[in-house]
Amino acid sequence: MIIPRRYIVFGLSVLVLSLGACSGLTQSDKPAIKRWWLEPYVQAAPVELVESPVPVTLSVTVIPGLDSDRILTLSNDAELSQFAAARWVDHLPELVSSLIGRSLQATAQFEVTTERAASGVENCSLELDLREFFADIGSSGRVSGVRVAINGSFECDSSLPIVFHSASSVVVTDERMTVIVAAFQQAMDDVTKDIFNNIY
Repeated sequence: MIIPRRYIVFGLSVLVLSLGACSGLTQSDKPAIKRWWLEPYVQAAPVELVESPVPVTLSVTVIPGLDSDRILTLSNDAELSQFAAARWVDHLPELVSSLIGRSLQATAQFEVTTERAASGVENCSLELDLREFFADIGSSGRVSGVRVAINGSFECDSSLPIVFHSASSVVVTDERMTVIVAAFQQAMDDVTKDIFNNIY
């Protein structure tokens, strides 16, 4: 049986078009999303060890707009945006809660818990409200720095609450994402150190 040439040409054309459509499903012009990591702050010289770390419940809330895994930017005219292909490893409430919690544990003074301590044991609570966590965009349209700010309240059973505000601004002179993330790391370290200064 001889197949007419026009059918062969038509069939090959359909095959080539189908392969091209399938490759379009697996390729994209969008840049790959990179996820960025921050480390908890650990004091260079550990404080005096205690026999029994104090249980502390930790809660972190954020103001509207910050509950995101995006690395956010804020312009001079109050436009909240984000870096297109950059993400934190988790949403900010979980990220900051993990960083502060691991930093508290590293002091050996506190044991971070989600439950109240047993009767007869002093129980503390640390409540944090994340107010700023973004890169500043200057009038030139370029990143000029990063800001982190947290309002906090620390209370133990036998004492009055300690209310504080911790903030840090770090200048950025290079728009590479590695530099911007390093600035966030520095700001977060500064804020964590200030929280420690307020609670013990």
